[in-house]
Amino acid sequence: MRVLFLQRQPCIRALKCASALRTVAPDVRLAFAAQGQTLTEFYGSGDELFERWFRMDDPAAELRQAIEAYRPDVIHSHNLPDSLTVMALDIAGGRIPVVHDVHDMQSLRSTPYEDGFPDPTDPAEMERRASQECDALITVSDEVLTQLEARYALPEITRVLPNAPLERDIPRHIPPADRRAADPPRVVYQGSLSDNGSHYDLRGIFEDVAASGADLAIRPARPHAEYAELARRIGARYYEPVPPAQLMRELPSEDWGWAGFNDGLNRAHIDTALPNKAFEYLGAGLPILTLPHAALARFVRDNGVGLVLDDPSQAAAAARDADLGALRARVAEARFAFTAENNARRLVEVYGDLVGSPRAVTAGA
Repeated sequence: MRVLFLQRQPCIRALKCASALRTVAPDVRLAFAAQGQTLTEFYGSGDELFERWFRMDDPAAELRQAIEAYRPDVIHSHNLPDSLTVMALDIAGGRIPVVHDVHDMQSLRSTPYEDGFPDPTDPAEMERRASQECDALITVSDEVLTQLEARYALPEITRVLPNAPLERDIPRHIPPADRRAADPPRVVYQGSLSDNGSHYDLRGIFEDVAASGADLAIRPARPHAEYAELARRIGARYYEPVPPAQLMRELPSEDWGWAGFNDGLNRAHIDTALPNKAFEYLGAGLPILTLPHAALARFVRDNGVGLVLDDPSQAAAAARDADLGALRARVAEARFAFTAENNARRLVEVYGDLVGSPRAVTAGA
């Protein structure tokens, strides 16, 4: 089976999805059509997972050429934006099934997507068409699926496949759950950061976490001078970016993983998000500290894997009062339940249902 990934700027979810597919379904062949940087250009690795790359400087013309050249059995389009899914439907709809993978809903955002390209001119119509006309729809959380169901007539095949780490990157051994808790509590944030007021603008939140008495570590996905200076000013630890596997090896030295965001502009979007970092913290054995973001709060409470705070200024006190040993033990039990490989097994079933082929998943992979 040949699957063509489609995305404007290839992202970490696509990288993990491809890597997991290689592990659990080696007979699935992959290619990628993209406008922006390749995975290796952006993250340092990932291009090797695909047998072909198609650069689309002119998507309207070059997507058609990519489809004709690769002859995929399935097109797996990752948003945002939704316009590439619509373009694929216009070119190949009815001939090649199109999977629309909703990482993010444009209609829930008040800020641009920030992938280096301008937003589409009619995002609402693009979202509607992509959601309704695709052959299968994937979302990152139950909350995203609920929002889409309330707006559109969705295809028969829908799946929720949360962001999750690769099983190979999850440390096989983590420190014992009953080890002594650090005082002050060691709280780490890892991932994207911004300074433009978006949900990744965490400067005020970090100031509050540090002022609460927590020993805060800031580990950005890409170097960020403003946050390096902020760390010096508030007494936090700032780390230069490292490869994902190294990061997963180093995270277990912390006590808690921070997953609280700035919801001043994008509250509706944040309420549907289950970000990669939450599952990476769990994979590293860290309970989660978050704020009352609906999807994250539900996940943390339902699985008993962290604390939901009303305000970041509560971080240190809540961490000290918690039964950290019990939370660590619960996280240790659950951390291999949420993996990209488990998602990939379900994704192969979707591909098979769309093309009517056997679900060729490697047993025990």
